[in-house]
Amino acid sequence: MAQHIVLLLVGLFWATGAGQAMAQYEITVSAGAFDRVETVASFTFPEPVAPGTYRMNSDSGENLLLQVDENQRGSFILRELPSEETRTYTVDTEAPVSSMPGQPEMSISAGQRTLIFNDGSRKVLSYYHRENRLPPGMDKMYKRAGYIHPLYSPGGVPLTNHLDQEIHPHHYGIFSAWTNTEFQGRTPDFWNPHNHSGRVDHADSVEKAWEGPVHAGFKAKNYFVDISGSAPVTALNEEWKVIVYNTASDGDYNMVDLVLTHTTNTGQPLVLPEYHYGGLAFRGHGDWNNPENVSFVTSEGMNRDEANETRARWVHMGGLVNGERAGVALLGHPDNYRAPQPIRIHPETPYVVYAPMQLGKMTIEPGSPYIMRYRFVTYDGEPDIEKINRLWNDYAYPPGITVEKQ
Repeated sequence: MAQHIVLLLVGLFWATGAGQAMAQYEITVSAGAFDRVETVASFTFPEPVAPGTYRMNSDSGENLLLQVDENQRGSFILRELPSEETRTYTVDTEAPVSSMPGQPEMSISAGQRTLIFNDGSRKVLSYYHRENRLPPGMDKMYKRAGYIHPLYSPGGVPLTNHLDQEIHPHHYGIFSAWTNTEFQGRTPDFWNPHNHSGRVDHADSVEKAWEGPVHAGFKAKNYFVDISGSAPVTALNEEWKVIVYNTASDGDYNMVDLVLTHTTNTGQPLVLPEYHYGGLAFRGHGDWNNPENVSFVTSEGMNRDEANETRARWVHMGGLVNGERAGVALLGHPDNYRAPQPIRIHPETPYVVYAPMQLGKMTIEPGSPYIMRYRFVTYDGEPDIEKINRLWNDYAYPPGITVEKQ
């Protein structure tokens, strides 16, 4: 596994395929209606550009790093740009660079079971690319891969939990599963393995992984397998795309994007009747099993008692972990189905679920992928509501960018 990841990384960032245009471009960034501070921005070059890292220079002397992927998609972190203002950068695609002094690389450590993503010397998250190792005495039905745990705050506080033998052992950090479903005349439950009607399998290997100065990430696949009939049938294919951004220059938060794509594996749809939970879920740290150690607040200003089955652009969950206070905001993208999506907040167990089927039956049809987009922002201390709102605006309404070849 480790060798497989290394080969992918080398292939992505140091290949210079034939036929790629080398030129100078002007990149004009428009802040729009919002003040921009440490904002993720991206665009696509109009012609092929070799994957790698380039320097963006403004007339005022500001220097930024631009990371270009194999699809000609360039990404950078816009440090600051007031609302309604524009700034123009030049990029010389004939002059790739390796790094910038003082800016750490986003890196990956490939272990036997997990991929560990690091922002310089800070751990950001771990992803289980192979089945977890169960505590003694736990039933093997709880073996699973294809989920994130732990997710860390910038100060290194773990924010997620999994394999809790006392409360809901089937919750796996940041994970995805459907609960109440209809498929081929059966009703598999992919959320609750103890019901023995559905399970989520991980692919044999991570499809792709990459490192870089702006972001690192991976693509991987899971399979939703119906085991309620006479033979197992894969009902859904799930793709994970995770991007971990370099926010070290701010240092106040870590930021991770997750895009989930569900496609049917047969000619039959997967029907999701109206139900109160299922979908993208976040299970909080074990210390938050004690309600006195955790708090919730939504974009609408609602707390734990008020927010369940309401719609929210974002949800904060946080509190004390080993005596340290930290938290996470789960941001839902406005392009998500039925956005702002309704949420499930359990009255006792520390977890949040974005559950669009609360608003009525929905169906994942053959030939029509169902896409979910979420961003996770972690921080130490109390939540900064103003900053969370600013980060949601950046996510929902990114800066405008035009690209001109010189």
